[in-house]
Amino acid sequence: MRRVRLVVFGALIVVFAVRGAAAQTVVGGSVGVSHQAAGASDLPYLGRGFGGTALSALATIDRDVRRHLSVGGEVSTAAAITGDQSQRASGATNAFESRHRDTVFSATAKVFAPVGARLRVAAAGGAGAAWRRTSREGTTASLFPPASRSPFSETLSNFVFAYTFGADVTVRLAGRVSLLALGRIHKLRDDDREADGVVRRGVSSTVYRAAVGAQWHF
Repeated sequence: MRRVRLVVFGALIVVFAVRGAAAQTVVGGSVGVSHQAAGASDLPYLGRGFGGTALSALATIDRDVRRHLSVGGEVSTAAAITGDQSQRASGATNAFESRHRDTVFSATAKVFAPVGARLRVAAAGGAGAAWRRTSREGTTASLFPPASRSPFSETLSNFVFAYTFGADVTVRLAGRVSLLALGRIHKLRDDDREADGVVRRGVSSTVYRAAVGAQWHF
């Protein structure tokens, strides 16, 4: 609960800072790639860990509040990564394909510096919440005779606290449009363990994303 209150408090600070600032608002959108390494394997209870690379999308909004400081928020998501896993359950074994996606919502602050008339680089940091969703589809088989298989389906989803770090590079084009390139590291506060210590998903809690797109200045 304390982390949730901190996230809400930080979001309120961003909202009031953005509303009270006299400088311009910048909205950005970008597409790229997302990568997560395989998580822990805990066979025979759950394994193997899986990871992968998928298409990603990021949306940002920022407002300059000081000469070299802006505040805002962003949403970072990606297509699902997949992996084949097996699991020992009470009286049965499950074999399935897992599909996992992390969507991260962050309140951010950026320290930026202009390089010439058109180029600007910024270091970004923030915190927020990540929505973790894993769906499983496969079969379950009884460990006791008579042997039989039946369909298996399960969905795991929850919010966890997340930190965001990264960098932006923008190149001002004509008018109110800029070219945007960015990179993000999302560190999720999730040890991927059930209460009894068994691995829950087998997916890394660190997410790397890079994307290119555009910004619009208002």
